[in-house]
Amino acid sequence: ISLSAARNSITVTYIYIHIPLKMSGQITSNDRTRTYWTPTMERFFIDLMLEHLHRGYRTGHTFNKRAWNEMLTVFNSKFGSQYDKDVLKSRYTNLWKQYNDVKSLLDHGGFSWDQTHQMVVGDDNLWSSYLKAHPEARVYKTKPVMNFNDLCLIYGYTVADGRYSRSSHDLDFEDEINGVNIGESSSG
Repeated sequence: ISLSAARNSITVTYIYIHIPLKMSGQITSNDRTRTYWTPTMERFFIDLMLEHLHRGYRTGHTFNKRAWNEMLTVFNSKFGSQYDKDVLKSRYTNLWKQYNDVKSLLDHGGFSWDQTHQMVVGDDNLWSSYLKAHPEARVYKTKPVMNFNDLCLIYGYTVADGRYSRSSHDLDFEDEINGVNIGESSSG
């Protein structure tokens, strides 16, 4: 509901947003559509992800359950909040998109990373051409990406857990056990 009031010829608009609360006062992720992330909150979350990355709590492109639980507990304690894992996972996904957007720009050719200003740079013709094909990237022409180097560590670095790895020795041994000989017919 929006109310307007004129005072000294200035129009003031009040916006009331109803957010349902649980009995405990906790806002659930289904009831809340948006979490406002301050730069301090984002930096702290990135540091938590880096810590858990270095502790080996991530395989592939996601953190394990233990990491999410630990990060949530520490994050809520630090900021006095009662967020659930979905809030952190949503921010993780948004940061991953930001990383991929910037990486796509840098991989395109002609663009480069300005470490001093923490921005993607390129000449005006290059930007114009790129933005015609990718208008959603316009924000990166003028907006710094303050934590991009750390996002490269988080999203550009994956840890193999060996789950799907096999060596040629494993294949030969398993084939002998199963009575299969590669390259030979089943009758021979």
